[in-house]
Amino acid sequence: MTRDPARDALRERLWQAGTSLAEASLAIGRNKAYLHQYLTRGMPRVLSWQDSESLGQLLACDPAELRHAEIPAPKPWTGPKRRHPRSAPVREVEIEAAAGPGAWNEDFVLERGRWRLPEAMVRHECGASPESLRILKVRGRSMEPELCEGDRLVVDTERRMPALGELFVLWDGDGLVVKRVEPVRIDGGRADPARARLRLISANADYPPYERAAEEVHVVGRVLWKVTRA
Repeated sequence: MTRDPARDALRERLWQAGTSLAEASLAIGRNKAYLHQYLTRGMPRVLSWQDSESLGQLLACDPAELRHAEIPAPKPWTGPKRRHPRSAPVREVEIEAAAGPGAWNEDFVLERGRWRLPEAMVRHECGASPESLRILKVRGRSMEPELCEGDRLVVDTERRMPALGELFVLWDGDGLVVKRVEPVRIDGGRADPARARLRLISANADYPPYERAAEEVHVVGRVLWKVTRA
């Protein structure tokens, strides 16, 4: 069995001082079982700098004796086999800018990679099918600070009916964009299906809202999540 010099030193110092594990744990501001778990179960794997300093003062020894030069390897798991949640592959894609309203035709889609997302989260929390999800990369500054260039969007391509205030990826007649969508109300507040128009709204105040005829807009899908850099 591999010896642990730092733990051996702590046991020796506690014995010399006549101090119990529970007493020492409470003296350094921890719960009674803290040092017992540290010595017998390896939790935590190493003492914090502050804990070793406090123990050094308590036991009248050099705190360096109680510190590890390297983090010890974790103990092997001996309990029941852990079950990992099922995950589903989701394609990260790029759509050619010149593809036009039929941009979601697979002929114009270039696969960049695949992500694996928890299937339960996709199906139960979002009510989506993993097969319908795609990941797209944000370009431009029109949705800052809500979305920044380089962020990834998880898009449900089965949800193509624009809803008030929701975030959608769509073809606006000029290119592929990410916008919040509002129906334009006319004729006393009622939408006229024959003249239906959509207002496309950016988050960045430098990009004013604009309108498009509903028949000109091709909705790719609704944005479910964003993945952003810290």
